[in-house]
Amino acid sequence: MPRYVHTPHLDDVPSTADVIIIGGGPAGAAALWALYELDPTLEVVLIERAEQLASGSSTASLENFRTCWPTACIAHQCAESLTVYLNADRWIGEGASQLVQPKVRGYLFCGFTPNQAEQLEADVAHLHAAGMPHIEFLDEAALRRRFPWLDASVIAAKYDPQAGWLDSYGLVNAYVKAAEKAVVLLGVEGATICHTDGQVSGVQWRTGHIQTARVILANGAGAVETARASGLSLPVVLRPRQSFTSDFRHEQFPPDAPMLISAAPYPHVRPEAGSSAIFGWEYQWCSPERDSSQALTDYLTQPHPNLNELKDPRFPSITLALLARHFGHATHGFADSRYLRGVRHNVGYYVYRDATAAYTVAADGSHAPYTSERAILDQHPEVRGLFLSVAHSGHGIMTSAAAGRIVARHALGMALHDPLYEQFRIGVHWVEHDENAL
Repeated sequence: MPRYVHTPHLDDVPSTADVIIIGGGPAGAAALWALYELDPTLEVVLIERAEQLASGSSTASLENFRTCWPTACIAHQCAESLTVYLNADRWIGEGASQLVQPKVRGYLFCGFTPNQAEQLEADVAHLHAAGMPHIEFLDEAALRRRFPWLDASVIAAKYDPQAGWLDSYGLVNAYVKAAEKAVVLLGVEGATICHTDGQVSGVQWRTGHIQTARVILANGAGAVETARASGLSLPVVLRPRQSFTSDFRHEQFPPDAPMLISAAPYPHVRPEAGSSAIFGWEYQWCSPERDSSQALTDYLTQPHPNLNELKDPRFPSITLALLARHFGHATHGFADSRYLRGVRHNVGYYVYRDATAAYTVAADGSHAPYTSERAILDQHPEVRGLFLSVAHSGHGIMTSAAAGRIVARHALGMALHDPLYEQFRIGVHWVEHDENAL
């Protein structure tokens, strides 16, 4: 088992490490697992600001995974990661499957008009051409056979039968448990990266310091603060994203249902344990920092001092109203007022590439920023030995296994195991089908 140290002081920590990872969420924990998968002799220290692992934006996640991505590099990431999740005892370690608890229930992207049905059919044709023949287009007759409980308003769907969800807290702890020689430091506030003449030399905080030549920065939105405190910058922006869980689920929405994704603005919902349901969507909010040079208009450049202040109390009722507009079901469906009783409203950040790291180039040479779904998995351009696993844009859990392997290989100076993974480099500003990957 790794050694856990809470609120460490200088005497509690090793003086040196082969690699230090900052961040105890899916990205950091997966990097830890992947390092030991490649070299079990390493001395690795993982540093987490909170008192427990997986306590950041993962707590607001719907914990989903899917395979139907039009962006090839992300599709490969998801397929590789899914292999790990579905065979966790083999790839992570004995007992990991019980912690991860993958549930393959599918994703159902629903269409309600002929135009939407036509677009979904075109999406499936593209995914088949891209090497994903398991993705299905379901017409109205097929929907009635497969999902008879769906309201008649749904006339077509794109279906990913290999998608589902898992226990993100269990996944993070399975990764860390597999790193038997690691030291895990919890409750470390204000960690900064020491670097001299463009080379990493260590990590320090108020009560401790560890020397190292290699650091992996993987602490989500906190990476912006860590970089700034270390005299560095990251080409990312932060987008607050909300979700909520209700203790109620109407009886026409069965416990074995797939994830339902409605029409624009794409509210989505899936069954949760017992009689619960969990909801989310790409909620757009107005940022005081808006800049026309950015593809994103609802972003922050640094974390808000109090994240909970960014919760919109209307979010649960708006989400339910959007779903009820499409999914009537019998009785009240998503309009049932019992959905708003016992709501647990969550907020976290999605981290995206900014306008300097995601843009297309016009014929006149001008840059047009766009919203990229690609993470940054690469060495920092200004500091040798500083490696980044950031900008996972809301799918850090579903791609964590592959992302961990990519950044671990970078940190150890090894060639990548899939040439498509070069597209996660910080300097790759555009790849095909990345603009509208969702």
